[in-house]
Amino acid sequence: MGVLVLEFFEFDRAWRTLTDEEVVTLTGEAPAELDVLQIDYHESRDAHRTIFAMRDGHEPDVVDAEVLEVPRSQAGEVLEHILHKLHLAPMLLFPIGKWRPVFDVVTPVLTDNEQWMAIDSEATIELNTREPLVCELRDLHLLRALVDAILGHAEKLEQGISIAALQAPLLVEVEPAGGVLLTIGNESLADEVRAVAAAFTQG
Repeated sequence: MGVLVLEFFEFDRAWRTLTDEEVVTLTGEAPAELDVLQIDYHESRDAHRTIFAMRDGHEPDVVDAEVLEVPRSQAGEVLEHILHKLHLAPMLLFPIGKWRPVFDVVTPVLTDNEQWMAIDSEATIELNTREPLVCELRDLHLLRALVDAILGHAEKLEQGISIAALQAPLLVEVEPAGGVLLTIGNESLADEVRAVAAAFTQG
């Protein structure tokens, strides 16, 4: 049996799905006009924000975000645990810039990861796009490796990724300086995320 490879999905279709859930770009402009694509919920929605694994000395520019004490080395593991425990799949993975800067920094680190290398060999056409990858629960271990590679080796915002859950109001941004930012669209899910992260870090 071959390696299961995450599938690329058409950006415009994915973006239409997300806008139906009140997802917007950080600046409010259309994604095609932006060099870096950062996503958020529309300001009319009462979103909760949680950050962990920031780079030392980094000052978050997110107002009223809760900061969790998660070591940077455990960021991928904690995020994998949250997404798995809450069954937040399927998810869409977007590059903040385009895919090429992400692959350039991640692929040399993940040469032993069969699943990632299979994606790398298939991805020539998509490298200059933002076509999202569809991530299922079975792919979370790969996502963890991807997060750790970005936080461990990337330097620029455009080398980060965003993750949007499709079954629940959760957005995730993973970028070198800011670490992991969770934007959660309702209070009960925010409580669940907090509880799972706390149990993991204390356990």
